[in-house]
Amino acid sequence: MTRFVGLSAIVLLAGACEEGATTPEEITCAILSPADGTLVHDRQAVEIGHTGPVVRVELLAGDEVVASADVLDEAAESVTLEWDSAASADGSVTLTARALGDGETSTTSEPLPVDVDNTAPVVRLGLDRFGLVRGDADVALDLVEAHPATVRVVDQFGTVYDGPADASGSFPWDATAAEERVHWLDVEVVDAAGHSGSLLQFPVIVVNHGDAYEVEYDPAARLFVPADYATVEYHTRGMVPTHAGVKRLISWITWDPEADWLVEYSIGEGLCPHRGISFISEESRSGEIVLELGRDELPSSIITLFPAEDRASSSFPTNDDPLTFGMFFGHASPLEPAEHVEETLPIEMHYVLIDEPPAP
Repeated sequence: MTRFVGLSAIVLLAGACEEGATTPEEITCAILSPADGTLVHDRQAVEIGHTGPVVRVELLAGDEVVASADVLDEAAESVTLEWDSAASADGSVTLTARALGDGETSTTSEPLPVDVDNTAPVVRLGLDRFGLVRGDADVALDLVEAHPATVRVVDQFGTVYDGPADASGSFPWDATAAEERVHWLDVEVVDAAGHSGSLLQFPVIVVNHGDAYEVEYDPAARLFVPADYATVEYHTRGMVPTHAGVKRLISWITWDPEADWLVEYSIGEGLCPHRGISFISEESRSGEIVLELGRDELPSSIITLFPAEDRASSSFPTNDDPLTFGMFFGHASPLEPAEHVEETLPIEMHYVLIDEPPAP
């Protein structure tokens, strides 16, 4: 009988414990800002709202906790954390908030995708160096940038374009009003996050009347220094035919600068500086020499070498004789031949001839 009473007491005591038990108060959290799909860069404030007895709030980017804070004010309904978005890769990143209560209580918010951009634009043109631009053109940009905002293009004469980035990846240029010559472009692109990238001194050629011409080489598209260079000719010529009405010459030569050759490049009419008239020359180790000359820029010392009937002309003289005025030449010379005996240097010569516009 005594044993029965003891068991009954235990049962009554257990019932009393169950009736007095309390359920832990629910906690919640949600990301209040930024909004879904926001473009994020640098350090970003993230506001997290919460309810219930929350003691700590965490922010996760993907699966990694990137910011956290203890909740010290029981009356607080939100906390703002700072996230260094540069620690995440550019592109879509999913943010979630996690609230922790006393003990093991925790909850996680709905995921929030944002778009991270912490990289400056990489700016290139969709043209080769010295590419031709004609008429009312759309000049292609080759950008590495997800959010281009504005483009500014200037050359040595002023502003070419300053405005919003085109969705097609180009900028407009009314080259009909531009001087026909080499234009050295500085291109700056600013993205929606405020980062900027630049391309400096990129050469293009405005040609509304004229064209590029294929160069004929003699002996080949290379420089070569023979062992007996002191007694034989070892220069390279490039030639394009002349024609009536040429008012401007543009020519350039390229080679591998790592080869460390000092090269002289000259242009003129005839076959070469020794069998013709040299107009202009330059030397360099840089791997590129660009020569540009208008007929109206020739000095009188050269003009006096022209036939009398051509001295007052606005265009270069021309005839059918390659030894005089039937050819424009490019002439490449190694200036330190002793340093490159029996060595070969591949080269490329290019010529663009600008013509006078047709009479109205």
